[in-house]
Parts: sequence; C-alpha cells; structure tokens
Amino acid sequence: MKDTIVIPVAALRRMFVMLLVLIALILVILVVRTQLFRAGITSLFAPSAAELIDRSLYQAVFLTNGSTYFGKLQEQGSDWFILTDVFYLSVSDQSGTQLIKRGTEPQGPKEPMIISRQQVLFIENMRDDSDIVTLIKKFKSGQLPTATAPPPTAAPTTGRPSATPSPSR
Repeated sequence: MKDTIVIPVAALRRMFVMLLVLIALILVILVVRTQLFRAGITSLFAPSAAELIDRSLYQAVFLTNGSTYFGKLQEQGSDWFILTDVFYLSVSDQSGTQLIKRGTEPQGPKEPMIISRQQVLFIENMRDDSDIVTLIKKFKSGQLPTATAPPPTAAPTTGRPSATPSPSR
C-alpha cells in the first residue's frame, strides 16, 4: 500500500466547513442583492448619469417643458446638471430652422446653464457626425453666420403664448 494517500479526517472536515461557509456567503449575497433590486435601490449596481455622459461628445438635453438644448453636460451633485457651450434650434416661418448660440437672448444669459435634474426628461450623447454637431462645428469655425435669438416681438416658436422666444421642441 505504498500508493495510497492518507487525508486526515480533521482536514476533510475543515474543507467541508469552508465549502459550506462559501456557499452560505454566496446565497446571502444573492438574497441581499435581490432585495435591494426589489426595494428600488438599484443605483448601487447601475452606472450613474455621470458615468454614461461621454464628455468628449455633445449631448442633447430634452427638458420636461419641451425644450431641447445641445452642449457639453456634466452632473453636478445629485440634483443638478451643468450645460456649457449651449445651443438650441429656433424654428420660424420667416427664417426656417436656425441654430442659436445661447446668450443672445434679451435676458442676456451667461454660461453655464444650470438645469434641475427634475426638469430633465432624457439625455442623449450625440454622434460627432450628427447634423446638429456639424452645424455647431461650422458655427464655431465661423462658417455659419452668428445666429441670434429672434426679437421678442417675433411669433413664439413653441406654440405657447409668450412674448419672448424659447428654444425649439
């Protein structure tokens, strides 16, 4: 019996106990994870908006009031977004659709645009070859004329009764 291997019973017990502890630990993790998902606490396992916003691209930010803005978006804490290099589209019967650089409106807004998270309907990272991004690049390189917001006496662009223009829907 020179070819036999002898394993002490105590070592077998230790391995069996460690295996049981490992199985119990895995089960506890699965149960806790399942309970957290049921409770709606998925943020522990899902990526945040900040992780999904591609800072090398422009974003389209769709607001609950129907406005859409284009720019570079950053998450600011848990309640706010900051949008810089802000543009929007203005649609009118006289001039068609124009790309407007935010800041030319009568109230003289300054960057950055601070947006409440509650007002954001959804956000899209825009492709670098999208029509809007192409217009923004042409605008920034001087190939497009400087577009300013329509004068306050112009017809509203969103269909809402308003004396001041508002970004397109």
